[in-house]
Amino acid sequence: MLDYHIHTKFCNHAVGEVLEYAAYASGQAFLQEIGFSDHLPMLKWGRPEYAMTFEHLPDYIRDVRQAQRQFPGLHIKLGIEADYYSPAEEESTREFLRQYPFDYVYGSVHVVEDWAIDDPSNLKHWDEQGIDAIYEGYFQRLQQAVRSDLFDIIAHADLVKKFGHRPTKDFSFLIEETIRSCKESDVAVEINSSGLRRPVKEIYPSPHILQLLKQYDIPIVFGSDAHHPHEIGKHFTDTRDIVKEFGFTELTVFEGRKRVGTYPL
Repeated sequence: MLDYHIHTKFCNHAVGEVLEYAAYASGQAFLQEIGFSDHLPMLKWGRPEYAMTFEHLPDYIRDVRQAQRQFPGLHIKLGIEADYYSPAEEESTREFLRQYPFDYVYGSVHVVEDWAIDDPSNLKHWDEQGIDAIYEGYFQRLQQAVRSDLFDIIAHADLVKKFGHRPTKDFSFLIEETIRSCKESDVAVEINSSGLRRPVKEIYPSPHILQLLKQYDIPIVFGSDAHHPHEIGKHFTDTRDIVKEFGFTELTVFEGRKRVGTYPL
């Protein structure tokens, strides 16, 4: 099994050194591979507590390389999580990503209408702007991210539900259009177990989206969204059981931004 969604001290809202995470993962018999995916320095919407700084990116890469040498029995990949904002930022993000030897790039949406939907300090905005409007803006932006050709994997595809907000409007057409775009753009989707640790108490994505992923034959990876070493692989047994009910049998392996193999579930 693999865990591709691991954060460290470098993202400024997680704790622990890269080597601490690698050491913990190396002791988990069910894990053959991990990947680090700290947040790409924000090219547009800068909040220091949300992402790495430009100055720390070389240190992040150095520490992941050191972990690869120190734990040769564990496959360790160098990834990054990059936020998508709008088409206007696509080219600058593309040029930035080209400069670094990532094994995979996660695409994610955290910001809708210039505020982070997953930050509990922003809960007041849900009442001000309305749940349906936020859901619509989120999935429209996610679809743009999929179609941008910037990303290898889409992270926590329905993060918008984190605090348990549910829309009254039916967005199934927009959601299916987004998953169809994953197929057309050859983008994998992450199954993220961290929702089980959040108020929504459900993995990302929802059963409805899991059904669509299987229908469109979208490759998947697992991610714990660990922000502490002991969160690596957390709830993976439950997550595996859920996705197997939808017919998934394998996880996709990335290297050099290409799919190079699979692990059985």
